[in-house]
Amino acid sequence: MGSEAEDEPKHYDCHVVADDRLQGKPLENVHTSFIKPSTATSNENEWLSLSRLDMMFLTFYTPILCVFPLSEHKFGSAERVVQHLKDSLADVLVTFYPLAGRLVSKGGPPRIHCNDAGAVFTEASVDVELAELRTEDFQPQPNLSGLTAAGIRDYPALPQLEGGLPTLIVQVTHFKCGGITLAANWAHGAADGQSGLHFMKSWSELARGLEISLPPDHRRYLVKPRTVPVSNNPFHSTVISAGAQTVPSQSKDEHSPVKQSPEQTPVAAKTIEFTKDDITKLKKQALEHDPNAQLSRADCFSTHLWRAAIRARNLPSSSRVRLIYLVEGRKKLSLPPGYFGNVIGFKTVITTVEELLNGPFGTTASLIHAAAPSANTEWFQDLVDFMGFMKPGMNPFDGDGIAGSDYNFGVSYLIRFPFYDLDFGFGAPAHSTRNTMGARDGLVFVVPSSHDPDHMVAMTNLSPETMPSFLAMARDIPE
Repeated sequence: MGSEAEDEPKHYDCHVVADDRLQGKPLENVHTSFIKPSTATSNENEWLSLSRLDMMFLTFYTPILCVFPLSEHKFGSAERVVQHLKDSLADVLVTFYPLAGRLVSKGGPPRIHCNDAGAVFTEASVDVELAELRTEDFQPQPNLSGLTAAGIRDYPALPQLEGGLPTLIVQVTHFKCGGITLAANWAHGAADGQSGLHFMKSWSELARGLEISLPPDHRRYLVKPRTVPVSNNPFHSTVISAGAQTVPSQSKDEHSPVKQSPEQTPVAAKTIEFTKDDITKLKKQALEHDPNAQLSRADCFSTHLWRAAIRARNLPSSSRVRLIYLVEGRKKLSLPPGYFGNVIGFKTVITTVEELLNGPFGTTASLIHAAAPSANTEWFQDLVDFMGFMKPGMNPFDGDGIAGSDYNFGVSYLIRFPFYDLDFGFGAPAHSTRNTMGARDGLVFVVPSSHDPDHMVAMTNLSPETMPSFLAMARDIPE
């Protein structure tokens, strides 16, 4: 276990405040190279136009981190482990060729230049035992991501790199004990979480000598507007509590330009694990108001996290607050299972601080549950259409009567993604999760647990001032 001083949060370049489990020790023997597909990409696939749904995520990378305690056991040396990963990565990039390219935003609409420039691959070591990561209470480790080595430091204002942004960044970090961490970060404009983990699973399959179980489909033109597009704003909430309907609007018009703060505010990143028993207690609390309510575990868990965050922020009781949660739409748009890209939308629920914190727990859970059916085929098609009407600086969420970012809370569920299927030939990861490069204040990613598939792990991003209160309230589970 690290000392109390070693566990103090550290402020990273990418505006993340996180626990430094590496005890302040720097990465050593850092070497960066570019991994190109083992077979060149054809000229006809050189340029890949992005879909309208890809356009929502151009300023993000999605980072994940896998922990492998005994990576050298089969291959005999650290050098052979890394070469095995490089060779299998080169092979999988033949099929997933957009991840060997560059995301270009100059000289036309954003697009991917599939030029085989190569995935950025960094190898490093650190004079720390892998056990110091303490996977039983794992916390995000930005310095293991590889983003800094690739020149990606400022978030969310990503740098303008010559030739575009790399669509895939990988880092392998060696620890004193012989274990490694494998970090992968893909440009969100190139792939959402489902597609990114699809790539990672395919890479692991080739690394074990298997065939890719689900080939990717790169036909992004399948996500297309209607012949006569409609301009309905699908970002506006259709589920609003009774109290919120009587509160005057506190926001500007949706067509007002988005004001950028001169400096990015630091965000603290923390994970907290909830057991199956915790979730059962939350659901029991929700059903006290209406025993016949049809509520999911996610409905109840989201309510609990939302309550804790808003209470920790100490907002005026009469204010509107908004929950934003991500929904996936491949089936709704009749896309093939292997569709590679972004098919994500945002559903919202609005209530007041008073109703959220002092009303029945089950009432809020029911509001969240009521929003899900509206994420149907027509709604996703509205989303595709509406993105064509978006203008630079336009904030589509405005117009819902929300005063500012402190009144928003977002949640994204990743618990069904194959984090623990990523066996690259030296066993499944002991721990596999979303890492962090920073995120918006109030955004939570719910990932699977390494301890029990029925547990939920909340990777939470909040202001450093709010985080301690949130953690105390989130851990307060009713008996």
